[in-house]
Amino acid sequence: MRIFKIYDWIETVLALVALAGLVLAVLIAAIGRSLGWPVAAAPQYAQLALIWACMLGADIALRQGEHIRVSALADMLPRKARAALSLFGIALILPFLAFIAWHGWHLALGNWERELGASGLSYGLVTLALPITAVMIAISIVRRLVDTGLAAFFEPDALSDTTHRADAQHSAEDLL
Repeated sequence: MRIFKIYDWIETVLALVALAGLVLAVLIAAIGRSLGWPVAAAPQYAQLALIWACMLGADIALRQGEHIRVSALADMLPRKARAALSLFGIALILPFLAFIAWHGWHLALGNWERELGASGLSYGLVTLALPITAVMIAISIVRRLVDTGLAAFFEPDALSDTTHRADAQHSAEDLL
């Protein structure tokens, strides 16, 4: 669906902006300290960028099937048992993500008035990464389940790297 191509592109751009912001904040802090003019807010900006880059990156990795798998025991199971195990895992993960989103939202609202160090920004922006990306990860799980079936969760080769990367490249080219 075209809406998901746009959604994926926006998420990727935001993750890259957060990563670039992190590098820039750390660079500014280091240069400022070495020149004797420390930038008091730089560590807080780096913290904000780091959490968003990590959380968005986790969703992108999940969506592309790139998370680390420890599947030695699961690989010994018959195909149907692996599928049942994957379904059981998804049945546990989705409610957990809903729990994280619900309580993370309340955490972010509770921290909205709290200031993020010398930056003047709200600490709620840091804690907001948790509920937002929990919802995004749940969407990615459901999308993978609908697009590729249960096999993508228990067979690492179900989403081949070359096919998926080619699809992602075409998606980016379509948007430009």
